[in-house]
Amino acid sequence: MRKNRVARIAATALLGLGTLGAFAGTAHAEPIDYVRIELVELHCQKNSEGDHDEAYLKITDANGNAVKVWPGNGIKYQTMGTGYVRSMADGNGNAALILGKEQARTLTLWDYDSTSGDDKLGATLVTGSEVGAETQWRSVEGSGGVYVIGYRVIDI
Repeated sequence: MRKNRVARIAATALLGLGTLGAFAGTAHAEPIDYVRIELVELHCQKNSEGDHDEAYLKITDANGNAVKVWPGNGIKYQTMGTGYVRSMADGNGNAALILGKEQARTLTLWDYDSTSGDDKLGATLVTGSEVGAETQWRSVEGSGGVYVIGYRVIDI
């Protein structure tokens, strides 16, 4: 009887300290608070070549892979010339646009070239901590082109 009572007291003490894993010293991961990058618009202030660029946008996912997010719906690129403004809303369904509030992703704008490697038109870093801010307008430059990407970071 005394052994059972001692065992119950020891078990109660362990439960009072948390789980057995916590008692053994394992760390408990905090839940991740997720946000979503919402693409708004792309403005071409100066195209990089000829009379237009064939623009598309990639994002680095959680594994560091570049994933095309715009244009969406199976479209390869959007034609952009100086003064053009395009909605980017069709790219918003991509899961790569979701990140933790403590994480960051790089948005990279590219110019598609059928005869050579694609040209990088610029990149910008987006952080999850930007959540709740108004629309952000980031200027990106590369290969002679100048663009402005509009986006918001939304709590989900």
